[in-house]
Amino acid sequence: MADFNAAIVKTLAREGGSRFTDDPDDRGGATKYGISQRSYPTLDIRNLTEQQARDIYKRDYWDRVRGDEIQSELIAENIFDTAVNMGVRTASRLAQIALSIKPADGIIGSGSLKVINEADEEMFLALYIISKIARYRDICMKNRSQKKYLLGWINRALGGY
Repeated sequence: MADFNAAIVKTLAREGGSRFTDDPDDRGGATKYGISQRSYPTLDIRNLTEQQARDIYKRDYWDRVRGDEIQSELIAENIFDTAVNMGVRTASRLAQIALSIKPADGIIGSGSLKVINEADEEMFLALYIISKIARYRDICMKNRSQKKYLLGWINRALGGY
């Protein structure tokens, strides 16, 4: 089974770690450890601790994509990191689309989990990465201000930082 502690280290690095940012073009607003003010309006983002961020990520992202039940560490890490970046439903729906799971409702239930655990890891990752890049392109086409993030998002989709 996949390990949250291994996954969170990578996601925290991709999210900029403890650096506080408030980029006016970032739709999430003030952000630290990748936790945004928009998503957590009552949270003191500037003073957020790493442990608080880890707790949020475990409860609101890892558990919702059923990371502990996914057998492949790489698949779990990819779905989790995508959930952090795009939202749980989008990450789950892209995984379902990559594996031809119908309906692609964005909820990883027992049926989706079974297919995920039976998937060829390399094939899933290739299809999932392509799906993520297409989504990033669509975001930039709809809102040109987001174009400045595109190369970083593509690098993230490919497993980079």
